Amino acid sequence: MAKKLLLSCMACSILLSSCATSANPNDPYEAYNRQVFKANMAMDSYVLRPVTVAYTYVPDPIRDALNNFYTNLRDFVSLANDILQLDGINTMHTFMRISINSTFGILGLIDVAGSMGLPEYKNTFGNTMKTWGWEDSSYFLIPFLGPGTLRDQIGIAPDVFFNPMFWIIKDNYISFSIFGLDLIEKRAQYLGQDELLEQSLDPYVTIRDLYLKQKGYYKYPSESDSEEESSEDTEFSVDDMIKQENESSGTIKLKTVPIKNNADTQIDQLIDEENVVD
Repeated sequence: MAKKLLLSCMACSILLSSCATSANPNDPYEAYNRQVFKANMAMDSYVLRPVTVAYTYVPDPIRDALNNFYTNLRDFVSLANDILQLDGINTMHTFMRISINSTFGILGLIDVAGSMGLPEYKNTFGNTMKTWGWEDSSYFLIPFLGPGTLRDQIGIAPDVFFNPMFWIIKDNYISFSIFGLDLIEKRAQYLGQDELLEQSLDPYVTIRDLYLKQKGYYKYPSESDSEEESSEDTEFSVDDMIKQENESSGTIKLKTVPIKNNADTQIDQLIDEENVVD
């Protein structure tokens, strides 16, 4: 039931997106995305955030064990995508993590592999499709899920299929409980950023630009950056940053740069925090 609901939400979202247009090259589905964002924020305010705040009172050892357990399950997803990408090095890396943590780590409750110098390497089917040739993709939201691109959101379905829980757990109540706890744990990692979002003039743009920059998908000026370029207080433009990084390395690698604009300073702070979490 949980899997069918997820797949149905994705299918409906993709169909609805065909009716949405936007002048922003980063976000051609902006009209649709804003509606989904509004619904997601309402659910977060009235349900997810209060539950997450209560969850933070759970002792850290228990939370760490649950997070390690979910990470071990995600490693199976990463392993499948490593194989599909013909990535031999990361395939062996992830296989060793699963083998060690599933045995010595008591089904993944303890991250023994991490303490041995084998950190988590997260891989998704979205990355697999990128490896296969779908390099550029637009920002796209799905109800009740976090930010992503159309490619990455489509990749959720195969990733669910690769997760062992898809095959092991047949009880709908248990499936929803596991999914819910994982969602709460992820939300708990971002509680400290709520105040910055509340201070933002447009939280939707802040989250969108943060995600695209952090993932390296930010290739065109967005609305917030267009405003920066026309401001006398701006010392550095995103276009200049992208151009410099492309010339030096051929890829977009984000780093904190000195600017006077307060809104973009908040975005850079969020990027640094997101990189620490990852």
